[in-house]
Amino acid sequence: MDDIALGSPSAAKTSQQERFRALAAAEAKVVKAAAARIFPTTDTPGATEAGAVYYIDCTLEQAFPKLLPAYRKGCAALDQHARKKFKRAFVALTPEEQDGILTDFEQGHVPGFPDASDFFSLLRRHTMEGVLGEPAYGGNRGLAGWRVVNFPGQQFGYADPYIDRVVDLEPVALDGPFSQEEVLNGRKR
Repeated sequence: MDDIALGSPSAAKTSQQERFRALAAAEAKVVKAAAARIFPTTDTPGATEAGAVYYIDCTLEQAFPKLLPAYRKGCAALDQHARKKFKRAFVALTPEEQDGILTDFEQGHVPGFPDASDFFSLLRRHTMEGVLGEPAYGGNRGLAGWRVVNFPGQQFGYADPYIDRVVDLEPVALDGPFSQEEVLNGRKR
């Protein structure tokens, strides 16, 4: 998915109708590439298929805009470190080279960027939230993350046959994002 558009793959709108709202296009490509290495696609969907980058963009625009400067610095540092180490942009590196750059960040071994480890932790946490979180917040597209871990989603009770057993129900998502007040005080109607 090389476009920089938001929107569910199953949405009636074309994916080009909604754009990233917090991340710049180049930053979104770096975040997408890094997330794809943090939660890679294997025989199951990864961060790319789950749309983790879209969750991160929504999070930075709506819930945590104060983290946008950290992402801007972190994406620039990822790219700069890749260029110093491999003479290419982060998104142009092989998966193995990207893993090496991310390992440097995780271990805090990035000259000139003392916050590397903190940025990696933030990016990893947001990637996992984007893969496994409620889809109404921009990620977990097609409930891909929930399917990977066999989480049935927001079921409204379980029939007796499912008590103390592995649940084989299709995942169900909420019908939309809620404000912090709605979450704390119950959903408004």
